[in-house]
Amino acid sequence: MMRLAPLLPLLLLAACKHDKDSTPNESQPPVDDSAVDSQNTQDSDSTKDTDTALPCTASVLTVSPETGTTEFYYREPLVVSFDGDGSAAVLSLTDASGTDIPFSRTWADGNVQVQLDVILSADTTYTLNAQVCESTLSTAFTTSHLGAPLQMDPGSLVGTTWEFRLSDDATITEPVFLEPLAATYVTTPLLIGVTAADATMIDLLGALGIYNQSNGTYSQSNEVPWDFPPADFTQSPFFAATAPLVTLSYNGIDIPIEQFHLEGTIADDASFIGEGKAWGYLDTRYAGVWVARPDDPAAVCDVASSAGVSCVPCLDSEPYCMFIRAEEVHATRVGVVLLP
Repeated sequence: MMRLAPLLPLLLLAACKHDKDSTPNESQPPVDDSAVDSQNTQDSDSTKDTDTALPCTASVLTVSPETGTTEFYYREPLVVSFDGDGSAAVLSLTDASGTDIPFSRTWADGNVQVQLDVILSADTTYTLNAQVCESTLSTAFTTSHLGAPLQMDPGSLVGTTWEFRLSDDATITEPVFLEPLAATYVTTPLLIGVTAADATMIDLLGALGIYNQSNGTYSQSNEVPWDFPPADFTQSPFFAATAPLVTLSYNGIDIPIEQFHLEGTIADDASFIGEGKAWGYLDTRYAGVWVARPDDPAAVCDVASSAGVSCVPCLDSEPYCMFIRAEEVHATRVGVVLLP
C-alpha cells in the first residue's frame, strides 16, 4: 500500500485528462450530416450513370416469306433474321381483315433469328411486321390452295392410292450423299393407299408398285405390303403416320427402313399429296452394292463416316442403321386399290 501511494496523483490526473478530451469542443462547428448525404447521393447518381444500358442498335435483316409470295405453304414456319440480338423485337401477324393471328416463337443462333410457328389458312393473304430498335420490316404474302378443306367426306378417301418415287418425286436432304444413289437405285414406285378414314383418324397401307409403260397404269407388286398404324387426322387434310418397319426391295435387295415416318397434305380433291416429308432409319447392311462392296455389311456406313455421317444401332443392335430424310415429296393419285 505504501508503494501505490505516490502513483495516486498521476492516476487522478490521467482520469481528468480523459474526461476533458471526451467533451465536445464548442468552438468547432458540428458535422453537417446533410453534406455527407448529398455526397453519397452524388456518388449513387454517378454509379447509375455508369450502369445505363447501351443504346439499341439491332436491325431487321430479312423476313421470310418475301413480300409478294403467292404460293406459300400454310404449315411452313415464318422466319425473321436480325443483325444482332433481336429478342426485344415486336412481331405481329395479321390477315387481310386486320385480325391478329396468334403464333409461338422459337429463337435460334443467339437470338439473331426467330421462327414463328403457326398453321395458317389456305388461299389467304397475311402481313407479317417485325420491329426492333429503330428498324422495321414488313412482308405481305398469300398462301397456296394446298391445305383447303377436303371436298368430300374423309370416308370417301378409302380406296384412294397415290404414287411417288424417292428418286424423282422427293429430295433426300439427309444424308446428302444418298441423293445421287437414290436416283440410280431407288427407282421403284411407292404406293400409299387409304384403307379407312374418318374425321379423327386415317389408316394407310404402303406397297411397292409396278408401272406398265405400255398403258401408263400401275399395279401392286407381289412384295409384302406394310401397314401404318391408324394416324391422327384431326388436322385434315394434313396427316402424319409412322410404320415400325418398312421393307423396300430394289433389284432383289431388301432395304429395311425402321420407324418409317410419312406426312403430307392431301389436295382438296384428293388428286395429289403435296409438301410431303419422309424419314426413318435405313438399314444399310444389304446395300453395299451401292458403293461397289456388295458383300460388306459395313460398306455404306464406312462411306457415310468419311462424309461425316454416323451410323447407329438398328433394332437388332447391329450398327448399320443410318438416319435418312426426304423432303418435297409429291405423290399423284393412281387408279389402283391396294390389298393387304
